[in-house]
Amino acid sequence: MDTSQLIFQIIPLAWAAAISPTAFSFFLIMMSMTDNPRLAGMSFYIGAIIVFLITVIIGILLGNSLTSTGNANPATLAAIDMFLGAILILLGIKNIFGKKSEKQSGALLNYLKVEDTASNIHKFKKYFTVGFLTFLINFSTAIFVLAAARQIGVADSGIFTNIAAIIVLGVITLIIIEIPLIFFLLFPKTGEKAMKPVDDWISSHGNMIVALFLIAIGAYVIYNGFGKLGMA
Repeated sequence: MDTSQLIFQIIPLAWAAAISPTAFSFFLIMMSMTDNPRLAGMSFYIGAIIVFLITVIIGILLGNSLTSTGNANPATLAAIDMFLGAILILLGIKNIFGKKSEKQSGALLNYLKVEDTASNIHKFKKYFTVGFLTFLINFSTAIFVLAAARQIGVADSGIFTNIAAIIVLGVITLIIIEIPLIFFLLFPKTGEKAMKPVDDWISSHGNMIVALFLIAIGAYVIYNGFGKLGMA
């Protein structure tokens, strides 16, 4: 499988992984509370990247394991896809009827309070931890990244193709953090004011956005599973 084919297969999963209202809200809350947006944003982003890479490695190892044990046949992969798709649709339905996600919690706010006089190393550790934990407990993002990485492992298209696919997967998955981060890096004084309306809108409509993407991508994954069986 060449690079373009592999990337084409993982792009839908990458965009689904990118829809994370919780991560976006946590990021903006953190940026609004810090006196050093550049340090806070980069620390959070690095923490998110570490979780992303760990998830990718697990997914690739899973895909390689399926191939090496002879379980990467169309029937097995189709069953995995249909099972995954069903889970995503159920999660989507749950989000439709679930309560709106809270914009902030007392525990988070207390943890994010950092004295202005604290060292940059202390601030880095604090904001890195927030980014790491935010994406570590973000199940909807993790399951899509895991599925895409599994596809990379199954394809086993060579190191350069794999690296290209991982880069594309990472850029898209974390784009909801990358866009505001770039804005804060370029315009730190106006970043909070510009992003607040976006945060308010996503906080109000986050559940429905996530639900629609989960159901749509779940249906796509199931359809892809039927395709592996020659039924679609």
